[in-house]
Amino acid sequence: MKTVYLVGLGPGDSQAITIGTLNLLLGLEKIYVRTARHPALEMLDRYRIAYQALDSIYRQAASFEHAYRQMAGLILNAALHYGQVAYLVPGSPSCAERTVEIIRLLAPRAGICCRTLPAVSFVEAMADELALPSGETLLVLDAMQPDRLLDYPDRHLLVMQAYNRQMTSVMKLELLKLYPPEHPVTVVRGASLHKGKIKLVRPLCEIDHLKFIDHLTTFYLPPLVHFGMQDLLRLMRRLRGHGAAPVRSVPLRKRKMPGCSWDMEQNHQTLKPYLLEETYEVLSAIDSGDLSAVCEELGDLLLQIVFHSQIAAENHDFSFHDIVAGLTEKLIRRHPHLFERTTTRSAGEVRQRWQQIKLGEKTGRESCFVFPGGFPALLGAQKLQRQASSVGFDWPEASGAWDKTDEELQELRDAYRDADRAKIAEEMGDVLFALVNLSRFLDVDAEQALISSSRKFYQRLCYVEKLAKDEGKVMADSPLSVLDEWWRRAKRNI
Repeated sequence: MKTVYLVGLGPGDSQAITIGTLNLLLGLEKIYVRTARHPALEMLDRYRIAYQALDSIYRQAASFEHAYRQMAGLILNAALHYGQVAYLVPGSPSCAERTVEIIRLLAPRAGICCRTLPAVSFVEAMADELALPSGETLLVLDAMQPDRLLDYPDRHLLVMQAYNRQMTSVMKLELLKLYPPEHPVTVVRGASLHKGKIKLVRPLCEIDHLKFIDHLTTFYLPPLVHFGMQDLLRLMRRLRGHGAAPVRSVPLRKRKMPGCSWDMEQNHQTLKPYLLEETYEVLSAIDSGDLSAVCEELGDLLLQIVFHSQIAAENHDFSFHDIVAGLTEKLIRRHPHLFERTTTRSAGEVRQRWQQIKLGEKTGRESCFVFPGGFPALLGAQKLQRQASSVGFDWPEASGAWDKTDEELQELRDAYRDADRAKIAEEMGDVLFALVNLSRFLDVDAEQALISSSRKFYQRLCYVEKLAKDEGKVMADSPLSVLDEWWRRAKRNI
């Protein structure tokens, strides 16, 4: 059967090539190596094993992915022509080798068998060099896939393929979006070599200043944070009495407890007040401008989401992972201008397209509109008006909203003049609704505007209270003229 032997050269030292690999190569006619820039090829030269290096493809290809696909195609075509070929890669073929991934994917379609002859990878060499932990806490990343570099701040990271200073600079700039400039990075060149090995620690912001960086260089980043999302989910299972394993680095008490009695008693209904409370505390923290408080309160809000998802998982309704998957799918679906071929560009066009897609998702309903029950009154009015606007039922410009507000105010005056209590309440509601609509046209959040005005009124009221105390008086006993004077002073100062 036509066969591709996927062979590992080891992390660098030629002694890492296995006897099985040598015996295979001595009996094969066609041998290819991804790159001739590897010290272990000295062993092949010593045994006079002929091979063809594919470095020229790197120089001709438009991108690394294009180069890898060209290499994979060349290897598969060679197997179809010669029957048996060997493809040699640095390290182990099963560890972070994109060309091997492509070959394994396409080979069955061509009727080609793949056989792997593994070797020690750079991971083992680095783990031994730095005494790194094993298991889920250690992760290998490719510098040529920068979109993944920021995904695992709670893990020990080994980053490969930053083979020169330019590539290292690209990697550094991506990491600096999350990691601080002074985050320590251990740089190791030739981890398994007896000669020429270099190991040093530099702050992240300086790693691209090193002159020795090449294809044998690996970068190690210790964790930025102690815990990740999986730790939080594991902890919630433990609190609910459904997790036996301890959270990473936090051992259980010797006397095993089933869980936290309070957490185990909660359900979706009992948690509703906390969800609302934590939401408002986030808004309050944002208004305060204290970013550390915003961080803490967002964590408390996330706890509520994790809490609800764990309860749902116990009831086999849905899980936290269903929430994440559903949200991700929805965001991709609602951003066709990013993920599909479309001409939508402006913010207005994006918003309109978003609403069209959103309406198309509401299948099985008699109406595409949803009454925002449970919302605070102003927020609910804003949401309802946005729904109407999304289908074109709206004033074409702000003048219509102004006129409607004036109309509703006049109707309130008429109801007040007639002393009709029911009509007064109805017209007051219409005035408030019209004002919310006007605020939308003025690009003002009515809820936040009222909160801001209430806070300003509170601060001025406290100022008047202090003025009264400073003069040895009490507000309740002071005449209105004095209160007005104090209030004017408060307005000048606040």
